[in-house]
Amino acid sequence: MQQASVEKFSDLIGAIYDCVIAPERWTGVLNEIRTELGFATAVLSAYSLTNMRIGVNAASGTDPVQTMAQTSIEYAPDIVELWGGVERIRQYPLGEPIIRSQAVPEEIVLGNRYHLEWALPKGLFDAVGVALVREKTMIGNATFSQHQSDGAIDDAQVSGLRVLAPHIRRAVIISNLFDMKTVEAATFAATVEALTVGVVLADDDSKIVHTNAAATAMLAASDPLLARHGRIAVQSATTTSRLQSAIAQAAKDEAALGQKGIGIPIPRPSGDPLVIHVLPLRRGHMRAGLVQRAAAALFVASASGPPQLPHDALIQLYDLTPAEIRIFELICDGQTRDVISSQLGVSVSTVKSHLLHVFEKTGCRRQVDLVRLARSLTFPA
Repeated sequence: MQQASVEKFSDLIGAIYDCVIAPERWTGVLNEIRTELGFATAVLSAYSLTNMRIGVNAASGTDPVQTMAQTSIEYAPDIVELWGGVERIRQYPLGEPIIRSQAVPEEIVLGNRYHLEWALPKGLFDAVGVALVREKTMIGNATFSQHQSDGAIDDAQVSGLRVLAPHIRRAVIISNLFDMKTVEAATFAATVEALTVGVVLADDDSKIVHTNAAATAMLAASDPLLARHGRIAVQSATTTSRLQSAIAQAAKDEAALGQKGIGIPIPRPSGDPLVIHVLPLRRGHMRAGLVQRAAAALFVASASGPPQLPHDALIQLYDLTPAEIRIFELICDGQTRDVISSQLGVSVSTVKSHLLHVFEKTGCRRQVDLVRLARSLTFPA
């Protein structure tokens, strides 16, 4: 990727995070993303399953949002079928771009009602889907469609989405914690105070700048938050290191933050599991200067389920991406690369690439070493 593109991505990532505070900006951001990567359309949606509230709903290059919403309802079963069915969709790693033509047999696509009646008449013959959220309380995804005049979806488009996906995920997840449609920058502090989830504002050295009432109570109870020499921490030294590293990265270069700071699990001796999401504050038109000295906002929220080992350990200790973790798990289950390729809807070369990254990050050289590592994380001595 050339330097100009890297700079453009940095600006895009800043704009993505501004959407947490101003969700009405999503349409413009999606337009920038699809234009930069060469897609014909882009659709982003996230729904709360607890109150059926639409947290994010935006589209670019296609029908208006209201029309898209009606279309999604009308063709819901067909859209699910178009991506391989419910069980197949659940297998797709969070944050990993999935090319539909590689994931689903051609005969299924060619016989699909949504494809024939809606997509094909518009010249849209293929798409990339990215699962953003898959929790008990919320689901969210982004879909980018390719026009037949632009040819097959290429590696550069997928690579670009792979860079942007974790930032979109973080913005969507944190947006869902807010109870209002739009948050004005001038009232950000008041908004933070009103949230029922704990919010800590920290500087680039993880020193606490401000806490809302919920976070103050957590600090007073030392559960799950702690203050050590003025720096935010939790009981687990490993998790504290992971959290403080994410804060430092958010302050230094939010574009390089990646998946760090998304859903950091907090081990607790008792009580419901919690996670921490880290939102960068330094850059962007909407976030910069919201709170003096604050480099990041930490949101302490309920987890969608109990901590998963070795899944969480692989994130904390080795910084594996969701796709790399899924391939790690399937390799440890004895699946071949060809089977993994078919199951996840990615090419064999992509599986090989992810597996190479797993070996590099974990220091393992053979698949049997990965199995031993998984066992050591699941059943610690």
